Amino acid sequence: MRVKILAVSACLVALALAPAARADNPALPGVYVNEQQNGAAIGTAIDAAIEKMNFIKRPIARSRLKKTNAAHHLVTIGLTAQEISVAFDGNQPVRMPADGRAAKWTREDGEVFDVAASWTNDQLVQSFKAADGERINTFTLGPDGRALEVQVEVKSPQLPEPVRYALTFQRQ
Repeated sequence: MRVKILAVSACLVALALAPAARADNPALPGVYVNEQQNGAAIGTAIDAAIEKMNFIKRPIARSRLKKTNAAHHLVTIGLTAQEISVAFDGNQPVRMPADGRAAKWTREDGEVFDVAASWTNDQLVQSFKAADGERINTFTLGPDGRALEVQVEVKSPQLPEPVRYALTFQRQ
């Protein structure tokens, strides 16, 4: 009976510490590069999402979505006990509290977002929320520790379907 109680106690302690262990995971931070990205998948995803829009709104939506959904070639992920930072293509890093709370962030063009990051099933999930929609980036490190896949989903009340695509990077 004492062995069972110790085993259950050990499991409870491990579960309680699991989120902290993932937040300190040294495997994900780093610089990842992909010279192969060409944007074709992004264009296809945008076209699929706006296909049901009327002919007046469709080119406006396409233009705006293409402007904010680039085929990035470089992603840099930083992680401390207090902060998670993600930067694409050398742009200003998005800095988010490591505990999952939302923070204000201003993009280079002046648009303000509520940004947050959290760990879910060993994935880093980053969200951007604005008045007109939301973007979710899900970062998953491959089993080899070198490949990084970034799943992107863009949702808006203005879009009949979300825009969904993936970018793949290799650790530099």
